[in-house]
Amino acid sequence: MSKKDYYEILGIEKTADKKDVKKAYRKLARKHHPDANRENKKEAEERFKEISEAYEILADEEKRKRYDQFGHEGVNFGSGGFSWDQFTKAGDVSDIFEQMFQGGGLGDVFSQFFGGGRRRQQNNRGNDLRYDMSISLEEAYQGLEKEITVPRKDNCSDCDGSGASEGGTLEHCSQCEGQGMVREVHRRGFMQSITTNVCNRCGGTGKVIDKPCSKCNGNGVKDNRRKINVDIPAGVEDGQHLRLRSQGDSGSRGGPKGDLFVVINVNEDKRFERQGSEIGYRLKISPVDAVLGKAINVPTISGEVKLNIPPGTQPNTILRMKGRGMPVIGRNDTFGDQHVEIEIDISKASGKKKQVWEELRKIEEQESESFISKAKRKLRGE
Repeated sequence: MSKKDYYEILGIEKTADKKDVKKAYRKLARKHHPDANRENKKEAEERFKEISEAYEILADEEKRKRYDQFGHEGVNFGSGGFSWDQFTKAGDVSDIFEQMFQGGGLGDVFSQFFGGGRRRQQNNRGNDLRYDMSISLEEAYQGLEKEITVPRKDNCSDCDGSGASEGGTLEHCSQCEGQGMVREVHRRGFMQSITTNVCNRCGGTGKVIDKPCSKCNGNGVKDNRRKINVDIPAGVEDGQHLRLRSQGDSGSRGGPKGDLFVVINVNEDKRFERQGSEIGYRLKISPVDAVLGKAINVPTISGEVKLNIPPGTQPNTILRMKGRGMPVIGRNDTFGDQHVEIEIDISKASGKKKQVWEELRKIEEQESESFISKAKRKLRGE
């Protein structure tokens, strides 16, 4: 079953800016929160989760780019789908719920959905990473395997990613009371605003380590440089993202790894212009070849191929070389075409060439005069 479009879920256009996205989500969150819809609570829970999933993607610039390019596949939440521990935008609506429930406690409001805060779980997923790779048009045509070196955070080898030294234990964070989030109330005159932030003592986990690992300072991860082989498919396009699952940062304290997104930059080629799987090429030919026609060797991305120039070819004529373009990803043995635009090279003639052109002009003038004479005789009835 196909998933619903995120823009449609929030009721916004694809051109909506961050402010519009947030405004739409806040309006829908107020309307569909389960505690405000007790008669249809189950339905409200599903709807509230749906709009929160959409907001998680569209409010994040990088995730939104991947969604716009690849759809739901580009922002996959895993086999289990979107879950509340993956929601990172709780602070954007905390003030709404404080007003709705009249200061009844943010932890109580979010406990059912967000686990008391977006990072309450001990295992936190690592960050997704981006790596920009430049390749030539020929490499994009052939496809290749390339080794890259990526700076990332890997599990600490001393504590195996737990963040605790030998014999260390996890304790309840006293600063956030295990919620992972802390609430701050700001007053200015008779106005009051409430913000919710990740607890800076436990990092949002709700737990602290009594004996943190000395090598990673209790984070469970350390900076590293990892060599990774990337398979680049034939036909890859400029700006395309390749997703390498679990090749991003390791999660803190044993959490799952994020993904690595390799962004392909295909360098411009001096000979060819590319548009998707189609290739464009400008070919200069002589006036003689344009008039008489000729079989000419033409460069293609895969090597030279003979192209028949028909007699009487005009300037800017486009001839198609079927199957001589770029491979089409996902369609085995399918290629685009190469489109050859004819440019007639008219240069200044000298010597014998000039004599030949002068002879041709005389012939054309004679033919023209002969045609006119015949037309006059016909008009006179001769």
